[in-house]
Amino acid sequence: MNMENILTLFAIAAGVVAVIELLEYIFTKNIPWLFWLVTRLWRWGRRQLGRNVVAAGQRYLVLNFSAHPLLPQQRQAIQARLCWPKLEIIDTGLGNVNEGNDFVTQVLGYIDKINLTPEQWQTACLAVVAAGYAPAWAVLLAELHGRLGYFPDMVRLRPAGTNAEEKFEVAEIVSLREIRNRARAKR
Repeated sequence: MNMENILTLFAIAAGVVAVIELLEYIFTKNIPWLFWLVTRLWRWGRRQLGRNVVAAGQRYLVLNFSAHPLLPQQRQAIQARLCWPKLEIIDTGLGNVNEGNDFVTQVLGYIDKINLTPEQWQTACLAVVAAGYAPAWAVLLAELHGRLGYFPDMVRLRPAGTNAEEKFEVAEIVSLREIRNRARAKR
């Protein structure tokens, strides 16, 4: 074995070690980022595969707790962002809550008016438009999590531009489950 062969072997070994260390660095330092990327790709792929497939009796529900009706452009934006083949809006009529009476009972009454069976709560594709009153929204979210077993996707509205026909537009669909999962990793 001459000096040139030893140097070649050393260069190959150093290259292999460098690649291994680089992969180790990428996967140990960027786990949250990689987890986020993989979950987003998985979710996108699942939506693309099921985009035009509607199971018999499958309901795609948006529960509107905002006390304002969703306008046609908002409905189209929600449907497009969720990649749902159809959309059913259920306006709950959540308005002013009487602070003098039993607050929780009043707020939960709005969910009881929705009239879904326990099976429908478990099987329907569900997104929610949040209530503007934070204490009411907190109670509603706790009840929804109890009925569903997970946090639903939330539609976030924002003020539209000055030239827009509607005052509010759909900003994004917030995955509360992803936020919860990321927070669990910080425990």
